[in-house]
Amino acid sequence: MNRNSIGSSPLRKEDNRLLLGRGRFVDNVHLDRMLQGAFVRSPMAHARIRSIDVSAALGAGALCVLTARDLPFNDKPWAVRYWHPSVRNGLPKFLAIDRVRYIGEPVAFVVAGDRYEAEDLAALVNVEYEPLPVVANVDAALAAEAPSLHEEWIGNVAAAFGHSRGDAAGALAASAHRVRRRFNFGRQIPLPLENRGVVADYDAERDSLTVWLSTQVHYNVRQNLASILDLPEYQVRVIAEDVGGGFGSKSRAYPEEIVVSHASRILRRPVKWIEDRFENFQATTHSRGVDTEIEIGCDGDGRLTALKALVTVDVGAYVHTSGIITAEVASAHLTNAYIVPNFQIDVRCVGTNKTPIGTYRGAGQPEAVFPMECIFDVMAKQIGLSAAELRRRNMVRPSDLPYLVGTSLLGIQPTFESGDFSALLDLAAAESGYSENVEVRADGVRVAWGLACGIEGGGFVNFETAQIRIDALGNVSVQSGMTSQGQGQTTTYAQVCAETLGVDFDRVSVRMGDTQLVPFGRGAFASRGAILGGNAVRGAAQALRASVLDAAAELLKCDASGLHIAGGLIRRASGEATGLSIGEVARAVGPGGPLYAGQPALETQHVYSAEQPATYGLSVHVAKVELDPRTGFFRLLDYLVGHDAGRALNPMIVEGQIVGGAAEGIGGAMFSEIVYDDEAQLLTGTLADYLVATAPEMPRIRLAHMETRPTTNPLGVRGIGEGGVIPAAAAIANALARAIDPRRAGHEGPLFSLPLKPERVFSACRMAQR
Repeated sequence: MNRNSIGSSPLRKEDNRLLLGRGRFVDNVHLDRMLQGAFVRSPMAHARIRSIDVSAALGAGALCVLTARDLPFNDKPWAVRYWHPSVRNGLPKFLAIDRVRYIGEPVAFVVAGDRYEAEDLAALVNVEYEPLPVVANVDAALAAEAPSLHEEWIGNVAAAFGHSRGDAAGALAASAHRVRRRFNFGRQIPLPLENRGVVADYDAERDSLTVWLSTQVHYNVRQNLASILDLPEYQVRVIAEDVGGGFGSKSRAYPEEIVVSHASRILRRPVKWIEDRFENFQATTHSRGVDTEIEIGCDGDGRLTALKALVTVDVGAYVHTSGIITAEVASAHLTNAYIVPNFQIDVRCVGTNKTPIGTYRGAGQPEAVFPMECIFDVMAKQIGLSAAELRRRNMVRPSDLPYLVGTSLLGIQPTFESGDFSALLDLAAAESGYSENVEVRADGVRVAWGLACGIEGGGFVNFETAQIRIDALGNVSVQSGMTSQGQGQTTTYAQVCAETLGVDFDRVSVRMGDTQLVPFGRGAFASRGAILGGNAVRGAAQALRASVLDAAAELLKCDASGLHIAGGLIRRASGEATGLSIGEVARAVGPGGPLYAGQPALETQHVYSAEQPATYGLSVHVAKVELDPRTGFFRLLDYLVGHDAGRALNPMIVEGQIVGGAAEGIGGAMFSEIVYDDEAQLLTGTLADYLVATAPEMPRIRLAHMETRPTTNPLGVRGIGEGGVIPAAAAIANALARAIDPRRAGHEGPLFSLPLKPERVFSACRMAQR
């Protein structure tokens, strides 16, 4: 296999400059006459704004202080591409005008010569607050006398909806076995290495705006900037060339981006704002925060008969443009990889005085898998089956495909159309050494295995664009509507282009993350980079290849069907060289060339549209834990991920994505939790308080690959960015439950609240001893 081929692993094209410190992140942007700004944020979780006095800041040298009353667009709606019909309004303002609803909500923006001065001047802005009663958690929000966060949120419910099939209540009543449990997936933050940042440069002469931004969705931001600031969309350019991580937190437009851009328009100078880490904890969207009450029933053979669930999501103080997606995904995927003939899933999105939630890697899928996979182990113990066998009996089989799940999500009907789930389960169990026996050492320490399966959906939000051009020297440039936060698209798209077009990998350059490159794009989120972005490149390369061969045939006075391209050279079907290169064809087609027909270059553009705008695959995680039941302390001894990525464009990149996801999933399961007190004060606002996994806590993560190619896209790829995260918490919780007691259920309740703190594990150990 050569370096041009899909399926090979050339070194990543983007790494050299990043490793040498030549990345172009937002804070690397330095423009002439650039100013810097700082936001004044609410220190109170819920309060009425009585007054804002900016005179001291202006008197001390602030060049501009913006409050809500200075924004002519503060009541304008966001340009929303998708909005669940059950949402009862509750969108955030760009700056709080009469009321603040969470700690960190932006109230004013101060601009000065540099960031240090701006921070000092921001401290001079005097905001008088009148405290209001606080809704600190879901129970408080749903209480009969709870204060109302928004007039439209009756009972503080921002949205409510559900999914159903068959007669869940009747089927449960007739079930031979029933199990009911409650689960909590704690609130977390995506925590990218690069915080959010904006550099806005308004050109008054051209009435145009250029914005450098740390975002996953540059075209969506452009649409919002144009709509809200009343600018033609073609006059707004958003650049997100290098982005230091997103993990879902940057997959939406934020008020700060609009306010900073407006400040640049007022001052006629570039304005920069870089979020600090404390702001990131307070004001960048959180995620998770899902409670699930679930009951399942089985017949005498252990086959599922019914599922009933109530999914409650703490959405925080406002609904962002993607704030309900976590609830949608969690509820739509709750049945996981199993055939459930009857189900009733009710969803309520509840408002509290916390930072609004958005999406985080997996975006509802880990929150769905955790309760379903844990309750499966409880049921297995109750009916005396192995955990693996119970799953095997209920999994969607190849003969069931295509399998319509029966729920709805983002306007589509989730459908499994390919894969062999049981085979992947067996592969993961065999490769890991999985056993349901528990080793008890002389000192009382116990070693046990746990497993969990998780469906991963990828390729959501249809349509993506790619443009490919060949220059007179035979160099090939790919321009994509995607963004990159480190996933490796610069390399994989070059591989797709090189193989499809028939050129050398080293002659292909790839650019993305700039709205000026192609007219339309979506960006990188929801594991859509390979499925949509990669297939857009393939489509453009196929069309360009046809154009090259047609032009070459005309130059050579032969039939195009007798020609092909290899290594950038035109060859006959026999392999004979023609003496013609793609560069020479490009010169012939371009201005002044014998085949010039009015086009400036040899190029094509392709907008890829998937007939089925979601591709599903399975991952199976197997964890081996060592537990000291006297203390509740445990550690991971071994970890394996079985994964079906479909066709691997670059196996090295696939493995990196899966291992990185697993590390993030393990950290979320064991350590990470956003904590508020009873007054909705953020207690975990620094990295000293909010714990993340580091290298010493990580086991060696092994991989077991299986390939079945989906029919949903021409490349035969699946999303691989989230499967490493999705089943992690359930696999670890199941291993701990087995270590505590391999046969008896009923003690595991503390294990069903994440993260798996030692005190929770210890509590489960004590319960098992009773």
